[in-house]
Amino acid sequence: MLPRMTVLQVGDVHLPRTAMLGRHLDDKDRRFPTDLRQVLGEGPVKLVFRTLHRLLDQESKPLLLFMGDFAEQGKLQGYQACARYLAEALQLGTGRRFSDLTLGIVPGNHDIDRALASKPGLKTKFQPLQRALSDVGLPPLPIDAPIWLEARNGACRIDVALLNSCWGCGAKEFIPEEFRDGIATAIDAALAAGTDERAINSYYDRQLDTPAFSSETIQRLIDHAAKLPGGSLIVAVAHHNILPQRLPRLSPYTELVNAGVLRSALTSLGRAILYLHGHIHEDPVEIVSIPSGAPLLSISAPEISSGFNQIDLVFTASGLPLTCSVRRWRFDESGVFQVRSRQIISIGSGHRRQPTTITSAIYEEIVKTHSSYWRTLVGIAKAAGAIDPEDTTEEALETIAADQLATIENYDVGREHWIVRSKL
Repeated sequence: MLPRMTVLQVGDVHLPRTAMLGRHLDDKDRRFPTDLRQVLGEGPVKLVFRTLHRLLDQESKPLLLFMGDFAEQGKLQGYQACARYLAEALQLGTGRRFSDLTLGIVPGNHDIDRALASKPGLKTKFQPLQRALSDVGLPPLPIDAPIWLEARNGACRIDVALLNSCWGCGAKEFIPEEFRDGIATAIDAALAAGTDERAINSYYDRQLDTPAFSSETIQRLIDHAAKLPGGSLIVAVAHHNILPQRLPRLSPYTELVNAGVLRSALTSLGRAILYLHGHIHEDPVEIVSIPSGAPLLSISAPEISSGFNQIDLVFTASGLPLTCSVRRWRFDESGVFQVRSRQIISIGSGHRRQPTTITSAIYEEIVKTHSSYWRTLVGIAKAAGAIDPEDTTEEALETIAADQLATIENYDVGREHWIVRSKL
């Protein structure tokens, strides 16, 4: 098999609210025994974390990346509780079972306490969050510079850049000067009163917020990325989306104020890059591309009560990124939690040459027969002169499937069982 690496992308956690969400039950009889009700339907967050734990307990350890928003409305107690729960439920951090796991966490806008944001120093609002993570042995958040993580599997390499997109969250300096003081005073008064739940929700649900990356963060990201080996795959992680969400949002100051700067900087690197985020509670997979350039793939994770994304990355035998497969773990209508869909995207642009004679011969066979079996296609590769016909065939089929020219059935049960069907 070609080498693979897996990233588990977990979106907004929002404790304690999500922990109190109801089970998948049409509960019409409150007299039903509580213990039996729990057997028939379990809270969604527990099911999600149980599945995550099972996926972490694999021989080939995945990378685990959290998109921020551990808490609700900047409440530190919720953030601390979430950090403890993650550490214990998933056995993460110093001294625990998966202490050697590649683990990344970024801040979200709901993690920011506005009272702290109004104090001197732009870093002040992040300090309690850092302490909460440190107290349970979890790694630190990125603040004014990216935090880089490196993961390898033989010749394959992933470089993860954790970014802080919440630099302007809660900072009145980002509100236009002409009416800055009036708006800031009104927000502070509403939050200080603490009695108008609608006003509090209006602010923390991304109204009048100003998310941003610091210019230093973007500069350091690009400087470091330019020094990385050409074959490594860069994965940038932040809370906020760099593309507008699909559903129109009638809220001022909700988009990253310098998302375009980051998009332009990343696409200028001339290599395939994954940008992972949360925030919008939706799960689009979108591609930003420029003429003759490599793809910038933006992948959004839903709120944790809906599930998470498993991102499987396939590399060539020499260790170059080839394809990205996004598996969406979601609940179905009856409450069963499973992979609901799988989307394959080519990330080999910039590395991959034009189709070889072997790939062309394999694709010609698929089109001619409409349905082709693995052994038949390996024979085609061998006849065309492949030195390692099985790996050569797998690489060709991954590329053909990612280019949406064919589908692979039985993908998860081993390549010897693959049946490839032409889309023509």
